[in-house]
Order: sequence, then C-alpha cells, then structure tokens
Amino acid sequence: MSHSDRIARRIFLVGAASAICSACDHSYVGDMQSFVRANMEKGKDLSLTLADIEKIPYASIAVRLGEGSQALLILSDNIGEDRHWMSADREVLVTRHGRLVQTQGLPQDMTATVFFSPDPVGGPSPGFAAHQECVRALDFEPYNVAGVVVHSHFEKGGREEIDILGNRIATEIWWERGGSKEFDWKFVNQYWIDPETGFVWKSLQASAPALPQLEIIVYRRPA
Repeated sequence: MSHSDRIARRIFLVGAASAICSACDHSYVGDMQSFVRANMEKGKDLSLTLADIEKIPYASIAVRLGEGSQALLILSDNIGEDRHWMSADREVLVTRHGRLVQTQGLPQDMTATVFFSPDPVGGPSPGFAAHQECVRALDFEPYNVAGVVVHSHFEKGGREEIDILGNRIATEIWWERGGSKEFDWKFVNQYWIDPETGFVWKSLQASAPALPQLEIIVYRRPA
C-alpha cells in the first residue's frame, strides 16, 4: 500500500462513490476526478485532523445540508472570482468570496446569481455596515424559473472564537435576513468572518426555497 493510500485509508472509512462531476473538462479537474474517486466519501461527521487536511494537496471545505451527513469538497477550479468545489457525489458548490452563488447536483439547484447591488460578503466588517441591503436575482432548477429577485439586509451579531480542526479563529458574526415574495421564501444566513479581511471561515447559507441551509466550513483556504 502506497503512502497516499495509507493516508486515504486513515482519513476515509468507506470506499468512494463511482461518479464524479462529468461537466468538468479542464485537465486540472481531470486529475481531481481520480483523486476524489479514490478518496472522498460522505459520513455523518468527518473525523479529520489538521494534519490529515494538510496531506491533501487541495483547498477543501466541509459541507452539511441541513442535519444530513457532512462531506468534504475540494477545490476543482477557479474561474475569475468564483471557486468551484467538488464532492464525490456529483455535487458542485460555487462560492464567490464565501458567498454561495451556484449549486449543481442538489435536489434543487441555484443555477445562477446576478447582483444588482454590491455584495458585502467577503469584505471587511465595515463593508457589511455600509451595504446593509443586498439585491440579487437567482435562477432555480427544477423550477425552471429565472430572475427571482431576493432582497436581504445585514445585522452584526458580535464576536465569536470558533474552532476549526483545532485552530482557534477569532471571527465576527453577521446575520443576513432576506427572502423573495415570489416563493414566499424567507431565510436567515449567518457568516463567521475575519473582521479585518472579511474572509468567510464558516457560514450557514440558504441555496433554494425548499432546501435546508448549507453549513460550509473552510478546512484549507485557497492559496
């Protein structure tokens, strides 16, 4: 058994799923497919250490949909400001400065996001205060609905030190309360950010009207 195989066996308890995001065609992502197929699997909780994560040569996030299983997603591509994260189960999350802007492979998907006002997510704390309202349009499948206008506003929730893989990280909490009249949809997102840089270390974000929130935790940030 090779060194990489021993790492994978120690980190993941079950064999990986057989199908990976077929829509990804970059050579870099092709290499990622082999890595994910060999190493990634969902479980109730990911029992990983910082040392485990550092042995994986890609940025990674831990994701949980509602109260379901937690999954490890790894960075498969950078397209402009968008980060594409891939799981072993044909699921892709796209984030922009920590904001979830697109999903693929969930029971209901947010297929596009267009901002009509500046998005403070991903900026330092003063930006949240300066842009208290955010307006954007979302597209959804399988509704086949485009241009759903969502209004939201931000409220400061104080400071909290969070633990990620044994690292204690000082963060500032911001709440985003929003919704859309079209679906009678209301949500409350939560962001744990570095107050100086705005980097989003952890978040709870709604992606579609009928789905529970996605919890996203950055295990290894992109370079």
